[in-house]
Amino acid sequence: MAESFNSWILSARYKTIITMLEEIRMMKRIGQLREFSNTWVTNISPLTFKILQQNINKSMQCNISWNGERGFEVVDKGFTHCVDIVRRTCSCRAWQLKGIPCPHGVVSLHYKQYEPIHYVASYYNNETYLRTYEYVIQPMNNMNMWPPSVNPTVQPPTVKQLPGRPSKARIENDK
Repeated sequence: MAESFNSWILSARYKTIITMLEEIRMMKRIGQLREFSNTWVTNISPLTFKILQQNINKSMQCNISWNGERGFEVVDKGFTHCVDIVRRTCSCRAWQLKGIPCPHGVVSLHYKQYEPIHYVASYYNNETYLRTYEYVIQPMNNMNMWPPSVNPTVQPPTVKQLPGRPSKARIENDK
C-alpha cells in the first residue's frame, strides 16, 4: 500500500509541504474512493469478485470426496488438498492467506450447496471499505487568504560536509 501511495504522489514528493498538499488533494481522493463503492455490483469489491469468479472456473476441474462432516479431500491436477469449510482452511493455504475461497474451497462449498461469496473474508466487503473512508478532511481557504504569520520562516537544515573522502559520481557505460 505504501508503494502504491508513493507512486501516486511521485510528482508532488519533492515540492514544498503546502504545494505538495495542494497537489495531492486527499479530500478529493477520499471522496472519489467513497463514491467508487456505489458502483459495486456485489457486496464485495470488484477485484475480489473477479478473483472469486476465476476460482469458481478453476474449481470445475477438481474431484471431491466428503468425509461426512466438515472435511473434504479435493484432487486437483494430481495434488490432494484437505479443506475444512467451517474453519475456512485449505492445505494449499490460499484461502487462509487471501481470505477468498480457493478453487478447492469453492468446490467444497458447492458440494454442500453453499454460496462461496458468503465465505469471503469481511475485510473485502462494502461496509469495511466504507469504514476506511468514513473520516473526511474538512476544506479550508486558499493559502493567499491565510492571516500573515508572525513566526519566523522555517528553513531547511544546513548541510555539513561529512568527514572523509567524498564519493565520486559513478559514470555508467552505455552498453
